[in-house]
Amino acid sequence: MSLILIRWDSLMLPKTLILAIAAGVTFVASATSWAGEYDGTVKIGGIIIDEDAGDLSAVQETYNLYEGFSLTRINIGGRFNPKTYFRLNLTDINLDNRKGRLDFSVPGRFKLYSTYDQHRQVFDPNRVVNSFRKDWKVGAWYTPVEWCKLTADYGYQVRDGLRLGYPLGTESNLGDGYDFGLHTGFFEAELRKDSRSLAVTYDFSSYSDNLSEIKDRFGYVVAARLRSRGYFSDKIMHLVRGAVGERTLTTAKTDFTLSNLQYVGVAGPFRDFQLRYNLYLGRIDDRSTVRTNNIRNIFDLTYFYRYGRLFGGYGYETNNDQVSKTNYHTYKLGGSFRGVRGLSGKLEYASRLKNDEEKTTLLQDIDTATFIAKLQYDWNDALVLGAVYRNREREFPDIAVKAKGKNLNSYGRYTYKGWGTIGAEYTYADDDYTNLVGGFKQTSHTVTTRLYSEWISDLRGGAAVTYLDVGGDLDIRKAILSIEAELRFREHYRAELKYNYYNFDDYILLSRYYKANVVWVNVAYDFDYGKQ
Repeated sequence: MSLILIRWDSLMLPKTLILAIAAGVTFVASATSWAGEYDGTVKIGGIIIDEDAGDLSAVQETYNLYEGFSLTRINIGGRFNPKTYFRLNLTDINLDNRKGRLDFSVPGRFKLYSTYDQHRQVFDPNRVVNSFRKDWKVGAWYTPVEWCKLTADYGYQVRDGLRLGYPLGTESNLGDGYDFGLHTGFFEAELRKDSRSLAVTYDFSSYSDNLSEIKDRFGYVVAARLRSRGYFSDKIMHLVRGAVGERTLTTAKTDFTLSNLQYVGVAGPFRDFQLRYNLYLGRIDDRSTVRTNNIRNIFDLTYFYRYGRLFGGYGYETNNDQVSKTNYHTYKLGGSFRGVRGLSGKLEYASRLKNDEEKTTLLQDIDTATFIAKLQYDWNDALVLGAVYRNREREFPDIAVKAKGKNLNSYGRYTYKGWGTIGAEYTYADDDYTNLVGGFKQTSHTVTTRLYSEWISDLRGGAAVTYLDVGGDLDIRKAILSIEAELRFREHYRAELKYNYYNFDDYILLSRYYKANVVWVNVAYDFDYGKQ
């Protein structure tokens, strides 16, 4: 057995990630004494960045690119025996956009996983006002016997850095920075037999803000759910869920409790029909202000036929407390089909109408409608053509505000086996906003093309271009060009080269422009031990 010591603070890496790396390296070093099978990749390289910008915050795709040497990837996986599997996957280990995942499982009996991710958000043109977020999560499920399953996970998120006030130049009530930690957890025990199951869950979250203690809070929810078939007919599935919880502002000593009961019944299919009913009864009791009740009744009916289905639904919802009462009507109607020769499609219309009876809510009445149409053609998995159209409207009649938008997306992809794949996509969007003062209009055209080639042995290549043109009351152009190639040599080695060009221009705010050339160079080693 090998022993490896790593000084984590000198590498500027999280302790949990270093432990994962140490475990992976130890595994490789002691591989000759293991009887299992495993494979993986080790990749190292470097990143070169050349920027010319008046605004370094203009292109989000470059927020988490860092120049210099990169321990790009360690990916190790396999099994210790026929029933035990693992996978360790780490990327950009020494950079500030590092990610990692560890999985260990015994199929059908046990699984343990852990993930880590961190990234940066940029808020100002000079990249001085930044915030950094790190997310770590660990979870597991265990089936001690066939009829019992236990599930648990725990997450920890931290965010620190600076933030801008709004409007710009003012001091925000939210402060000028981030420095908080969020703990979340979940546990569930489920008992199952045939189509019946009973589960009990517990969720909690704890938020602590080092810059403003008044924001500190803790909350939990305890819930139970029952699923069963029968009672009136074996063709009816019943789901009942009840929950109760509490959330407390720690410093202010204020809290509220919540409780809800939900029933879902699915009946069918009866002669090709399926009926679904959802009842939700909820209450939030804020001890410092008022009590709010929420009631929802939702009905859905689906008809199945040879080439698809037709569906419709209606929902009625009410919210009421001591000073206000609102109700909502929701409608849904549509259908889908899949015909012979790979042709398929879908039509759907939905609307939601809000009625504020007391005229006490901020936006008062709201009318929303959405229409979606989709058509796609698949030919032997080699050719795919399709188009999706969306139309959406939202109106606030009491405050004379209206938003309308339509979107058309068309796409195509062709694959020639042994040679490669070519694809293209075009999206048109038109959004119009009006209010008492005036209005705002935005139109955009987005074109993307992709090419992937493998017709030369041991050489793979690809290219992609995305171009965005935003018009109307804006005048913005954005383009991203990507070219990459991979050469395999000496059986286990690969050399990778990738080039990206970013361009952004705002023709109204002339100082808001960005150009960058980014090059990635990597060398990878692929190994495969113990497999026949």
